[in-house]
Amino acid sequence: MTVPPTPVTTPVNKVAQDQAHRLIWDLPLRLVHWSIALCFAGSWITAEAGFDWTETHFTFGYCTLGLILFRLLWGLVGPTHARFSSFLKGPRHVWRHVQHLRQAGGPEAPGHNALGGWAAVILLTALTVQAGTGLFLTDDIFYAGPYNPMVSADTASWLAGVHHWSFRVLQGLVATHLLAIAWYQFRLKQNLVVPMLSGKKSAARVAASDAIQSSALWRALIVALVAGLSVWLLLYLAPEPIVADYF
Repeated sequence: MTVPPTPVTTPVNKVAQDQAHRLIWDLPLRLVHWSIALCFAGSWITAEAGFDWTETHFTFGYCTLGLILFRLLWGLVGPTHARFSSFLKGPRHVWRHVQHLRQAGGPEAPGHNALGGWAAVILLTALTVQAGTGLFLTDDIFYAGPYNPMVSADTASWLAGVHHWSFRVLQGLVATHLLAIAWYQFRLKQNLVVPMLSGKKSAARVAASDAIQSSALWRALIVALVAGLSVWLLLYLAPEPIVADYF
């Protein structure tokens, strides 16, 4: 029995493989996307795990704030498809996309489509409310957010209610997000997960003019430093905690 020869990857073959896929999602955006997902899961788990995990829960919240700030800045200075200007469209574009949601083979946006772009903004807004309100909360016993001393007990209680309901909203948004991914995969035949992992889409689906040339890593490092320093300053400048005198 003759064993077929093992195919050899030559430079020509490698160039052909690279040309078959085009870079759409830059590496920093992908890392932030999955890090936000991890922080959301971690916040959920630590919230349910009980008192001993409160500090870890706060840490996930601080990380979420840093990631959100990075994403907002990256939406202004990042590569093409990371920028808000590339995917925030008016109602006409959104409605046009909605009309294509029932049929496979419809037009495919290289980055966020008109509907997905607004969904991303809504998710970021809900995450900001969730993490932001957490800065003002307290359990009235041992732990309090860094900015809890700046608000009254009634305000802190109201913000706790917002924090609770914003998490419920986030759960619904995440569930909708996952259902949308499944719809695109099985109904529209568009895989949204693999490109967010690899950063690339098939050349058959994306024009060469829509591809980005690099992930702009040096620019991302500067933005990450700005976001990290901003969160550090936010915590460093927080007022001193109020220590109750029981004696």
